[in-house]
Amino acid sequence: MNKNNNIEEEIRSLKELDYGVLDAQHSFMVDGVLGGFKAAIHKLHYTFIKQILLGIMSGVIIGFGYVACIIAMVSLKGTGFEAFGTILLGFIFPGCIIMITFLGGGLFTSHVFSTIPVFKGCGSKRLYLKGIFGVLLGNFIGTFIFVAIFSGAGGLWDNVPFLNKVFDIAMHKLYLVNHDLQSNGSIKAVSILATIGIGICSGILCNIMVCSTLPLASTTKNAAAVILLMVFPIAYFAIGGFQHGPANSFFMWMLLFEAIFNHSQVAITNGSGEVLLRPEFYHFALFIALSTIPTLIGNWIGGALLLPGVLYFINKEYASILFKKIKLEYLEEKMGSFKEIADKQIKKIDKKLKQKKANIEARESENKSE
Repeated sequence: MNKNNNIEEEIRSLKELDYGVLDAQHSFMVDGVLGGFKAAIHKLHYTFIKQILLGIMSGVIIGFGYVACIIAMVSLKGTGFEAFGTILLGFIFPGCIIMITFLGGGLFTSHVFSTIPVFKGCGSKRLYLKGIFGVLLGNFIGTFIFVAIFSGAGGLWDNVPFLNKVFDIAMHKLYLVNHDLQSNGSIKAVSILATIGIGICSGILCNIMVCSTLPLASTTKNAAAVILLMVFPIAYFAIGGFQHGPANSFFMWMLLFEAIFNHSQVAITNGSGEVLLRPEFYHFALFIALSTIPTLIGNWIGGALLLPGVLYFINKEYASILFKKIKLEYLEEKMGSFKEIADKQIKKIDKKLKQKKANIEARESENKSE
């Protein structure tokens, strides 16, 4: 009861505030930041199953994007345009994020943009954790589904140049550990620590760019402008080679499938054609421990704290008012849920009391008849 009273008191104080400033005309920056925070909070309100489904859809789209990028890069091999492969990757891959945005998919990397609003009371911690881990699980399931169907569609058969490129890119994401494996097969402790550190830092830089698409897309209602605004941040992180945890799960699953089905066909070779490395099951485990987990930590830091933190403090005058308005809506919804639960409990108690009364009356009538 005391908790309900505190919530009611907070609702009353929040209702007394003036939210008119949010309806005024603002600069592109202010509109973008406010819209980005609203979009991030809105994504958290889906059920856990819907979060997983949104993540699966995004994971499948990412799979399509990487296959297109890698086939395009492989097709340039041996031509005078081979050096443009990375640039080609940078301008094909943004199509994934554009499709996810317009189809309504979800990515762990953009969900974490809601961290500061949640800590400001715009939602519960449970809602936040359900949202980011639900969509992350979906991202991983989605890329697995894509890789499995891609394998069934013949993607692993008679496709050695493509598979070699995938293996090379995947192992490159292990940085110094990959160098150790190709050099002498023994992994040094310093290489493990350095690889983890690189993965975290690379993940930070990646998600600064990825999360910037939320405020950028919120600056305008023009679909063509949104598409154009999304191309550059995604192209920058893709060309720069920075690590995106959910997207990297495509390479994680491909490593597993190559180790199972293509161990003898796929290899990293040196200039003289000597085999340096072939896909093994332990590469899959190394990728999870030394690439996926550090990258996700970095993605969280970049997209949950650094970029939104800077944007919040620059636009604190408006963002604080927005957070209070969203908090008011959240508390009213919460209070409504409390009342609904209380009403159900009261009805349940009334039903039990009526039943008990009916039983007593039935016994009394039986005693009288005797």
